[in-house]
Amino acid sequence: MSKYEREFSRRRHAQIHLPPLDAEQAVMVVRVLKEAIDAIWRAHGDEMGEYLERAYAGSMPMPFGAVSSGSRSSDDATDF
Repeated sequence: MSKYEREFSRRRHAQIHLPPLDAEQAVMVVRVLKEAIDAIWRAHGDEMGEYLERAYAGSMPMPFGAVSSGSRSSDDATDF
């Protein structure tokens, strides 16, 4: 194991510990998380996009749908 791998493995990172889920529950969790992510991008997308441009200086493509001008219509919302 390299020095980098040891340092990386010791770093804390976000985790969500879930109980065992059946298929229906797993789909529900995915839908809730997707809606939460979409809401965050709608609320903060411009600022997050600017941050990503500064932080990664073009080395990382923007996530799909990340660019938000605040003009997303209700027609664009995903219905579940």
